[in-house]
Amino acid sequence: MAQILKYLGSLVLIVTLGSAISALAQTREPYKVGMSAAITGGPATTYAPMVEIFRAYISKVNDAGGVNGHPIQVIYEDDRGEPARAGTNAKKLVEQDQVALLVNTSISATYKPVIATARDSKTPLLFGGSVCPEEVFPPADPLLFCSTSFAALFDGDFAVRFIRESSKDKVRLGLALMDIPIARVGINTAEAVGKKLGIEIADKVAMPPTVVDFTPFASKLKDAGANWVFAWSPWPWEIGPYEALVKLGWQGNYILYGFQPLEAAFARLNKENLYALSGIALLGEGLPELKEIQAVAAKYGVSRIDLEGWVAGVAVHETLKACGWPCSREKLQSAMSGISITVKGVKGGPIRWSRDNHFRTEQWYKVYRWDSAKGRPVAAKDWTRVNVEQKLKELK
Repeated sequence: MAQILKYLGSLVLIVTLGSAISALAQTREPYKVGMSAAITGGPATTYAPMVEIFRAYISKVNDAGGVNGHPIQVIYEDDRGEPARAGTNAKKLVEQDQVALLVNTSISATYKPVIATARDSKTPLLFGGSVCPEEVFPPADPLLFCSTSFAALFDGDFAVRFIRESSKDKVRLGLALMDIPIARVGINTAEAVGKKLGIEIADKVAMPPTVVDFTPFASKLKDAGANWVFAWSPWPWEIGPYEALVKLGWQGNYILYGFQPLEAAFARLNKENLYALSGIALLGEGLPELKEIQAVAAKYGVSRIDLEGWVAGVAVHETLKACGWPCSREKLQSAMSGISITVKGVKGGPIRWSRDNHFRTEQWYKVYRWDSAKGRPVAAKDWTRVNVEQKLKELK
């Protein structure tokens, strides 16, 4: 009898241990996310800081226990901003790594092959830090989503409306862009809306990707009599014409989209005629939430902070949380199509995705300018809401 009881006790112990080990193994099974990003190469100056803070955010989540008891495993692949590499990365991530979610943080030239792979494999694809493609606007592609704050169409419209409301005198607007398709969308929108608002277009300069000296383009804008200039392009093609105009003695006002290098440029240039519209807050505002992000960056060794990467990290975290466990690609796509993502202190309002709108239902902007007396950027226009579907109807 004693031997039977001993045997039964051993059996119970084995079954209990087996169940515990099985439960532990299941708990540790990760959510798999694949990112193709311009980590090195020319575009890395823009995108690598986003990847760094995204990685730090995911590390923070995992150190706190993960999502629904499971860690997030992100497989990072460097595409260097090259379409062929991006396509290869995407196929490897969905076929070999079996990720539930793809993230693109790279230039628009990489979109076509990555989108094709997402569609073929029915894998949700988030553009996190990459400019939002047309396919995320209503009626949205079911698999494509975007958390990025800047959007060419909306940025161009908002910029010229700000210029009009801020100007007492007649506006002669100069427009500057890098000669690439997405920049033309933003600048052509600004031109069309500006004309409707009674703004005179002084000149429009398209600069090649290979430009080194911005002076000839700045000279054209100055000679055309522009008293305002709007630039929308990758950062060097935004700030380059402004610095050239300053050297030429131009006295007008200049507005651009505020990408990550903006705060350093504000302080370095110390000019009050430089304005920036942005869909995310500037770290210099010193809000508690922003200080927390800086502390996380310091903890995980991030030297350059681009808050678009943080927003993308929050988006991944919240969508996986909503998906639950287990989380298939189909289940994740469904969860993403009806979620609201709040990034307090960083954005003016939540990112809300619906079944037909994978950009957001509301876009928020804030405009900054440099204040020399205070030695920091200040708000020229506080957070302003734009109804996305209404604005799209206006711009058609």
